[in-house]
Amino acid sequence: MAGSLTQYWKKRDFGVTAEPKGEVARTAGKLAFVVQKHAASRLHYDFRLELDGTLKSWAVPKGPSFDPKVKRMAVHVEDHPLSYGGFEGVIPKGQYGAGTVIVWDRGEWVPLADPAKGYRAGRLKFELRGEKLRGRWTLVRMKAREGERQEPWLLIKENDEEARTAADYDVTEALPDSVLAGTSTAKKSGAAKLATAAKSKPAKAAEAKAPPAKRAAAKAKARALGPPGPPPGARKAALPIAFAPQLATLVDEPAASGDWIYEVKFDGYRLLARIDGDDVRLFTRNGNDWTSRMKPLRDEIASLGLASGWIDGEIVVMNDAGNPDFQALQGAFDSARTRDIVFFAFDLPHFDGYDLTAVPLVERRRLLEAALTGHRTQHVRFSEAFDAPVADLLEGACRKGLEGLIGKRAQAPYSCARNTAWIKLKCTRRQEFVIAGYTDPKGSRKGFGSLLLGVHDAAG
Repeated sequence: MAGSLTQYWKKRDFGVTAEPKGEVARTAGKLAFVVQKHAASRLHYDFRLELDGTLKSWAVPKGPSFDPKVKRMAVHVEDHPLSYGGFEGVIPKGQYGAGTVIVWDRGEWVPLADPAKGYRAGRLKFELRGEKLRGRWTLVRMKAREGERQEPWLLIKENDEEARTAADYDVTEALPDSVLAGTSTAKKSGAAKLATAAKSKPAKAAEAKAPPAKRAAAKAKARALGPPGPPPGARKAALPIAFAPQLATLVDEPAASGDWIYEVKFDGYRLLARIDGDDVRLFTRNGNDWTSRMKPLRDEIASLGLASGWIDGEIVVMNDAGNPDFQALQGAFDSARTRDIVFFAFDLPHFDGYDLTAVPLVERRRLLEAALTGHRTQHVRFSEAFDAPVADLLEGACRKGLEGLIGKRAQAPYSCARNTAWIKLKCTRRQEFVIAGYTDPKGSRKGFGSLLLGVHDAAG
């Protein structure tokens, strides 16, 4: 039986990674499933089903979909121990699967036919009873193409009362966070044993390896929240392994009333910095770890001396006129010249052992500005808000050649989703056209010459 974990063990150095070594361990009662969101070289979702004492595992690049018409590729990978189902953490660089792992969903799975027979035959039908995934699903093996080293499967949602169209609902965007973070309202299922099993001796030993000197240094760097202490709404909380950013809604006009602040809309890439003592990691809005691509920026953020937190912001490259230049930013990555990248920090949802997401925006920004004061570097800057009528601000931004403005409700909490507490006002105008036809190419052009466009008038 131990042979089913041989490949898992061979790929990992358990003296370096905190992943549990585990063992084949049959459990009585209900079967558990877990889905882990894994920001490795590419973000993907590891879908795991308990069977025969291990977790049968598939890597699903785009994550599960509730739409029966959407068939998700699921690449069959090595079995994992049951204890892996409760693992969250950062797999170190140089180790197999290096990157951040969170428990995105967990629960029970109920086979609708003999699971061992179905697994061997390449067709598993089952019901999921998770905190996010529910209803009937199918995993089906496809015929591998010549040269493929891993079996390609498909993960498909069946038509039932839980099914929803992709246009109506994307579960990975709607519910991006860990179910171990204490935010889920669903009851814990039989898969709670996975979280308990993850605290095996190997995992505990790995956690204990953190050098005391490093922990002491992190505490010494801690910056106090300042009198009179943490603001109302702050709560003591462990630093999340992963974090999904709040997104803004595009609008045509600014809000007519309410207390709003307005910042420049930067033409760049959204970036979140996770700081845990000397360990600083940089993540895109989709959860991809880009730390290795921006080492100079990582070092500058580390030099701020913050103990822990998540800083939300945008990275840009400035042109000669002092404006963000998106093409220059893309070129910086293409040429590996990332020293010119500037990080504009605009929010602080976690800081120094506190969850600040329920704290009003103006208080979060006050703390962020205080944390950066005296420590701002050439490439880490605070995103200023402007005190002027929004119409004047937008006109000035457009005249200066900026992309527009971001408006935020001053008293709003931080929400890890898209909503209207944050709005974006763009200088560029959009128009929908009907493509009626095209002309033949001329000269060196190939394909077609020009498009013939039409636009709907007021009468349709």
